[in-house]
Amino acid sequence: MNFRIVERRFSDDEKMPTIMVANIYGAADVQVNLNKMEQIIKLAHDHKVNILIFPELSVTGYVWNSDDKAEVRDLLMEGENSHIKPWLKNVRNSLTDGKDSLEYIFYGNARLRDGNMYNSTFILSPEIDYNEEEYIYAKVFLTPVERDFFQQGTDKRLSIDTKWGRFGFMICYDLCFVELARQYAFIDCVDAIITMAAWHSEAVREYSNMNTRTDHYYGFLWNLMNASKAAYNQVWSLGSNWVGLHKKSGEYFWGGSGIWAPSGMALLQASNINEELLIVRNVDIKEQKNKEQDDFNYRIDFQQFYRHMEHQNECIHYVGLETGSETGSDRQDSNS
Repeated sequence: MNFRIVERRFSDDEKMPTIMVANIYGAADVQVNLNKMEQIIKLAHDHKVNILIFPELSVTGYVWNSDDKAEVRDLLMEGENSHIKPWLKNVRNSLTDGKDSLEYIFYGNARLRDGNMYNSTFILSPEIDYNEEEYIYAKVFLTPVERDFFQQGTDKRLSIDTKWGRFGFMICYDLCFVELARQYAFIDCVDAIITMAAWHSEAVREYSNMNTRTDHYYGFLWNLMNASKAAYNQVWSLGSNWVGLHKKSGEYFWGGSGIWAPSGMALLQASNINEELLIVRNVDIKEQKNKEQDDFNYRIDFQQFYRHMEHQNECIHYVGLETGSETGSDRQDSNS
């Protein structure tokens, strides 16, 4: 299996990490996906990558609407971590923390816990036990099709400290909810947010009087939200997405995996059609984030001036009335 590799160099500082982002086809077949992941991991070793990012549910492939729900549940159970322990052990044993070594693999998989299945992010690293609760993120915002198979995660966020910076994690639909990214950036003070996704492509939005239409609205949102997540929060945005046709559902994934700087500008994005592996060398994660904050530091300004949500009842809401204006609280009293 040959992968097209697109490689760029962010800086000349060899102490900074090299990051690989996988933009790949997914199959509803655990062994096919594991074989593909294993090939990509070997390429990551060969290209002296330090951090490798796979898409959402990278072991099992994404779920689909099916009259036979047991077929999907059996697939998720087959790929669940407890059933692929030898594979995970071999991969983890190949990881080291040297300068030119692969140290972190971020991947998505189903997780069985207390009789419920969770759509989760896992970390493989020499220093981390992927089974430990503190290193697992369960997807908070589930799509309608996912609710047939997964339990919603709690509001527990996952961030890890590395020698290059602090990383936070989101999964696909989480990207639509700005508060989660804001908490990572302003409360957890992460330097980068990694989003692992199975983000679809096709949806129509048309404004005929304005002669404006797109058949790939979801793809438009992927590009927009990764850029805005980075820009609003002044953090790196790293996104790994499936690409191409899902043979079970007949739907297309957008691909477009990429790396967005804390300015919100896309530095490199993968194909919307084909498999590609993106490699960006010497990514100065912390220093570039600091540079973006030289003019304005949104987190500091937010903390100094924003009134936290717990004080929302103290806010004054002016409502225009025929007889004048009154506050929201006055209006509420008059209706009680």
